[in-house]
Amino acid sequence: MRIIDGYNLVGAAKEFGLDLSQPDKEERLLRLLAAWRSRRRSREPLLVVFDGHHGRLAAGPRRSSRAGIDVEWAVGESADALILRRVRGARRPREIEVVTSDRAVAREAASHGARVTRSPDFLASIAPAPAPEKPESSSPAEIESWLEEFGGGKP
Repeated sequence: MRIIDGYNLVGAAKEFGLDLSQPDKEERLLRLLAAWRSRRRSREPLLVVFDGHHGRLAAGPRRSSRAGIDVEWAVGESADALILRRVRGARRPREIEVVTSDRAVAREAASHGARVTRSPDFLASIAPAPAPEKPESSSPAEIESWLEEFGGGKP
């Protein structure tokens, strides 16, 4: 299982067009994660935790699930506390990966056996593969040289 510190990941995802000032930042993050899961054809459990005092606490349910991604809003505690409670309460914390750049959360999660990945490192791993670059065209002299080399004669 992978547990993601939602706003921490949003804050690290400027190159993905995400920013903490966006009113729909949570939705954008979930779409990014859903696209990544789809490309990987992953069925790995994924939990994104957001602080409840931000975003849409009053406008929606505390827990939801969509496209294989569980979302939980921390209510009455911070997202950090909720993440660590999940790690501490896990039967097999070594099977949990926590995605955060919060050093205190990372230290505590690791001390309980969870793997930790920094947000920028996780984002680098989920970035879509770049499209192959189109090769530059060869000059007439290069084409002639290759044709001579491989016995193709003059163009």
